[in-house]
Amino acid sequence: MDAKPDSRSRLGLTALTLSAVLLAAAVPVAAAGKATKKVATWLVYEQEKGFDRIERNADILASLSVVGDAPREFIEHCHQLEIQVYRAVMGTPSAFDTMEHAKATVEAYVQSCVSGGYDGIDLDYENLDAGLQDQYDDFLLLVSTGLHRAGKKLSHCVGFYPGMEKNPPRKLFYDPWIVAQTCDLVRVMCYDLYWAPGWGDPTLAARPDTQGMGPTSSFPWAKAALAFWLDRVPRRKLIMGLPAYSNDYIVSPGAKGSQVYAPVPDAQGSNPRKAWLWWERLFVYTYTGQDGAAHIFYASDAESTKAHLETAAGLKLAGIGFWHFSSVADDTWNAVREWLRTGPLR
Repeated sequence: MDAKPDSRSRLGLTALTLSAVLLAAAVPVAAAGKATKKVATWLVYEQEKGFDRIERNADILASLSVVGDAPREFIEHCHQLEIQVYRAVMGTPSAFDTMEHAKATVEAYVQSCVSGGYDGIDLDYENLDAGLQDQYDDFLLLVSTGLHRAGKKLSHCVGFYPGMEKNPPRKLFYDPWIVAQTCDLVRVMCYDLYWAPGWGDPTLAARPDTQGMGPTSSFPWAKAALAFWLDRVPRRKLIMGLPAYSNDYIVSPGAKGSQVYAPVPDAQGSNPRKAWLWWERLFVYTYTGQDGAAHIFYASDAESTKAHLETAAGLKLAGIGFWHFSSVADDTWNAVREWLRTGPLR
């Protein structure tokens, strides 16, 4: 794990970090229950208010990171099923740009966990300026200390972006070393290798992930992402976040792509051609859409998921998850169950 310079002393970094580490160690990462509870996934509450699918998968669900305002009754029912529930929160620099704002944000997080019954907070701050790293590091220390004192946990969503493969890696708004020390779970978002909605949008020309067509994830890229984070975060904290959506592009200059929450294209009236990309380990479809245009569709399905599960097993990660629960196809759940049945993480 990378070491930080001794000169760093904001907020009494050494004392706070040690406190956070000791408190985190006292709180178990995995939910109580069967050894197969290795799925720590995101869930959009507005799309999953019922419990049918949750109950069917309760034996493999360790936790849900809920986007949206879930009522306490929902959380209590999850607890009865031995599923922990995190509150997923997004944010802007205004949440931590001053010490007063940071303290108020932390207080609100702790209060929402205590009053709502959540087991912790899952931070999903993204695409902030790298110049905010010092402020965000201090914020993470405050959040971690506040939550752990209340007996709650801290999770963080992280990515693998262009430039992070370099030595030294691209600087982000969060410091991986601080993330590792303060968080109980670190969810590596192994998706949006290519961000399809940005394809052809001139306003996003500065983003490398919008400058071509490709899958939302691939076997070698996801493996590289996890290698980066394994150098910085203990594997017992790492969750491999997988996509439950595909990328669909119109093959035409200036035409935008789209994210499709399905494992196969909607190719009505067309005879799609399907091919396996052996290096990326996924299927690609070409077809003519109802709009009359030529399309290329990079699938996220059971077969691409199996390749990612192979990576998770080989690296002995804490578990896997999906963006997002409601979009996971039955074939993909079957692949996960078969993977757990063979005991790759035990």
